[in-house]
Amino acid sequence: MSNYLAFDIGGTEIKYGLLTESGDILEKGIFTTVRNSGEAILQAILAKVSLFPSLGGIALSAPGFVNNETGFIELGGAIKDFDGFNIKNYLEEVTKLPVTVENDVNCVALAEKWKGKAKDHQHFLCMTVGTGVGGAIFINDQLYRGVSFGAGEFGYMITHGAKSGAALKNTLSWNGSITGIRERYAARKGLQAADLTGLNIFQAYEAGDSIALLEVERFYDSLAIGIHNLYFLFNPSKILIGGAVSVREELIPELRRRVTSLNGYIKGDCIEACEWNNDAGMIGALYHHHQTYVQEGRNSHGRDGSGSVSDYQ
Repeated sequence: MSNYLAFDIGGTEIKYGLLTESGDILEKGIFTTVRNSGEAILQAILAKVSLFPSLGGIALSAPGFVNNETGFIELGGAIKDFDGFNIKNYLEEVTKLPVTVENDVNCVALAEKWKGKAKDHQHFLCMTVGTGVGGAIFINDQLYRGVSFGAGEFGYMITHGAKSGAALKNTLSWNGSITGIRERYAARKGLQAADLTGLNIFQAYEAGDSIALLEVERFYDSLAIGIHNLYFLFNPSKILIGGAVSVREELIPELRRRVTSLNGYIKGDCIEACEWNNDAGMIGALYHHHQTYVQEGRNSHGRDGSGSVSDYQ
């Protein structure tokens, strides 16, 4: 049986792991994302690949609008250098290994479907809360990706009143993300957002800091509004919450309480934390790899898609 190398590309760090065919993680690590250099990211990935001989393939979880068939990234999200780039073609040409790529939150949903809390659910949503807010949609036991692979970008929902030209400051990704809460708190306290973490602000909240109280309330309320809207759009049996903040014990009870208070029809127990947390992107990327090559028996090379090695040379 072959082992596979999986990468979960995030805006702050890149997680990688050596996984068995059945999704067990044999070894894993993290390295920093050089957000302003796609070349540096690709070279760091290749450096890790060189450490593991006899791989069965490479599975990627990546931010943005990702064509899971061709590997073409229309919009790279946090990695602007990946806009209009085919990362699959690039890595296959260099490594001579089969490569797959899927949107990062879609990978979280696939991990939960394969080995997590969505195994027995045909209609469910995943929402990840971190640098921004992302999402994934399972309908009739299938991922729904949309006409341009942008379905599930829950963070673009407007959760507060917006005037023309000001929509981004009124989205769920601004009001219900760690980035938003850090930047708003820092501005009101006269601090630098770069010097703060989400944990710092939650600690200030627990200590009774008045500004932290206001901002954390806004954070919870914004997420509750988003979940309320998504519930009535999709009527899922589960809404699974992932991202680093999902490990906070009070998060799920707070969201359940606030969502139910918005509309008592919604049963709070449909909201749960994801099972796989920080490993979900890698596990889901491997599951997508299996769906592409193992289950469907596709060729590992030669599919359509723009971009080539020369794009980063």
